[in-house]
Amino acid sequence: MLGRQMWKLLTCPDSLMARILKARYYPRTSVVRASLGHNPSYVWRSILAAKEVVVQGSRVQVGSGRSISIGKDPWLPDLQDGCVSTNLNEELAAAPVSSLMMPHQRAWDYNAVSDIFNSRDKELILKIPLSSRREDDVWYWMADSRGCYSVRSCYKVLNPITPGSLADVWRKLWNSKVPNKVKNFIWRAAHNVLPTALNLISKRVDVPAMCSVCNAYEETVLHSLVACSFAKSCWTSSSVGFVGYCSNFLDWLAHVFTRCSKDECNTAMMICWRIWVNRNNKVWNNTTSSVCQILNSAGQFLYQWQAAKQQVFDVNDDTHRLVHGALCWEQPKFGWVKCNVDAAVFESQGKIGIGCVIRNSQGGFVAARCVSVAGIFGAREAEALGIREALSWMKELQIPCVIIEMDCLQVF
Repeated sequence: MLGRQMWKLLTCPDSLMARILKARYYPRTSVVRASLGHNPSYVWRSILAAKEVVVQGSRVQVGSGRSISIGKDPWLPDLQDGCVSTNLNEELAAAPVSSLMMPHQRAWDYNAVSDIFNSRDKELILKIPLSSRREDDVWYWMADSRGCYSVRSCYKVLNPITPGSLADVWRKLWNSKVPNKVKNFIWRAAHNVLPTALNLISKRVDVPAMCSVCNAYEETVLHSLVACSFAKSCWTSSSVGFVGYCSNFLDWLAHVFTRCSKDECNTAMMICWRIWVNRNNKVWNNTTSSVCQILNSAGQFLYQWQAAKQQVFDVNDDTHRLVHGALCWEQPKFGWVKCNVDAAVFESQGKIGIGCVIRNSQGGFVAARCVSVAGIFGAREAEALGIREALSWMKELQIPCVIIEMDCLQVF
C-alpha cells in the first residue's frame, strides 16, 4: 500500500499531497532523487521506504523527452536496469532525451545514438517507439502489461513465493486445460528428461554444450525454456511476464502455478512447448520463429484446442455440422469495412514492416497499404505501431465505420 502512495507521487506530481511533500522534503529535485532529510514525519519516512522498489520496477515512457535526463533517469525498457550504461560526461548525462531525436521530428537520430552509446544502450533506445501526439513523459510499471502499478503485481515482484508440495504441482499440471502432449512435455521438463545438450552429454552423446539458440550459455532445461535471451523476450512480451530466476525448471513451474491464474498457467505451458519446438527447428532445420510468431501460435493453438473440446453439433435432418474452433475471416456488418493489420520485425535490417488490407461487407477488396518503420522494436510494439498506422490511414481516407482486426493477443 505504501508503494501505491509512492506511485501517486511519481505519476501525479500536481496533486495536493505531492505538492505539499515536495515543498517540505524535496523542493529542488524530484521524488526519485529525494532523500529522507532531517526531522522527517512518519508518513514521509514510510513512503520513502517503498521508493526503491517502486522506482526500480518503473520506467519513464518517452513522449517529447524534454523532462527526461539521458544519464540520470530510468527510461530504457530493460528489466534489470533502466539507466544507460555508457560512460557519459556530466553535460551529456544531464541533457534531455529530446536531444537524441531528429530536429522537428518524432524519430530517433540514428547516427547520434550510434555514436554516443554502446551496443546495449543503442539497441534498447531504438526499441522505444515514439508517439507523434503525446507530449508528456509519463511513468509506467514494468511488472504489468498495462503499465499500471498494483499492490498485487508489486507483491509478486517482492516475494519469491515458496513453491507448494510436489503433489500440488502435479495436480495442477494434470488438471490444466491444455493438450495432453503439452502436459506430457511439461512433465518431462519438470523431471529434467528433455534431450537438452547437457542431458545428452551426460548420456555420452557427443554434442556441443552451448545453447543452440543464443549460443551463450550451456543448454539446460531451465535455460532453454526460461533463461535463454530468446525465451526471456517471449516471457516479457506475454501476459504471463518473466517470473524470475529459479534453481531448476520444477521450481519455476511451481512459482508459475502459485502466482498466476489458471488461464495464465495454460498460456505459460503452451509458450514453453512452442519455445521447445522453435529450439528443435533451430537444431534440425536451422530455422527460427520470431517472438510474435511464438506467442501468437501458442495462443491460437490453445484457443482452437479448447474450442474444439467444446464443439457444438447442430442436427439438421440426416446431417451433422461440426462447428470447430478454426479462426476464419468474418464479414463486417452492412455499411462497415474491416481493416486487417499485421506487422513483421526485421531485426537484421533494423526496421519493421506493416501491412493493412481493407475489405467491405461483401468481402470485396477496397484498399491496401504497406509501410516500413525504422527501429528495433519487439513483437508487441510492432503490432501496436501497426494499429496506429492503420488508424492514421483510416483518418486520411475519412472512413467512419471501420473494424480493426489483427492476430496479436498482446495488444489491447
